[in-house]
Amino acid sequence: MSYRSNKNKKAVAIMLVIVFVLLGCTGAWYWLVYKPQQEASEKTRLEQIAKEEAEKQRKEQEAAQQRAAYANLIINADIEFKVENWESALSQYTEALTLFPNEQYPKDQLVLINTKLKEITALEARKTAGIVETVSSASGRFFVIVSSSIDGDLAMDYATKLAKEGNYVKIIEPDAVNLLFYRVSIGDYDTREQAESASESNGSFGDGVWVLRY
Repeated sequence: MSYRSNKNKKAVAIMLVIVFVLLGCTGAWYWLVYKPQQEASEKTRLEQIAKEEAEKQRKEQEAAQQRAAYANLIINADIEFKVENWESALSQYTEALTLFPNEQYPKDQLVLINTKLKEITALEARKTAGIVETVSSASGRFFVIVSSSIDGDLAMDYATKLAKEGNYVKIIEPDAVNLLFYRVSIGDYDTREQAESASESNGSFGDGVWVLRY
């Protein structure tokens, strides 16, 4: 009986030792392997979240700066467009379009500018060739008149001289109702203000410069 009791006690002791060893190994694995791995994984996850958030903020800031740059270019281009500084407006609308290629407004403005530049090129070509155009019917435009004459040949001679000097010249032909003279014009404009401004800048023609709507 005593032998069996001692044997049972030894078995219990061995089992307890085994249990303590297992618990120790489990504890060691948890604290030395599992928990550090979990902490490292969590740290990596948080760092990734922070990195993604920083990248998101960077892109948002970059987009805001790009939008501000675009708006500034459009404002400056519109100013240049209004005062007919075509080349400068062309450059800034083009730059704005490189920032936002899908924006329609700068595309439309570039079409207008290119059309205007073609008109200017054609006008310069006419000036170089000394071409004089004639206006035979009312257009509603405002003409800067520098000469009036009953004689059409005299009007043409003077107009040709002005054209060869590099002026854009038109002769407004007389009609039986409104005009009795041949009018020599060195420019025509959409508004009276534009024509009057042009007439003031052509002081070399003397005090006889005036504006005619026809």
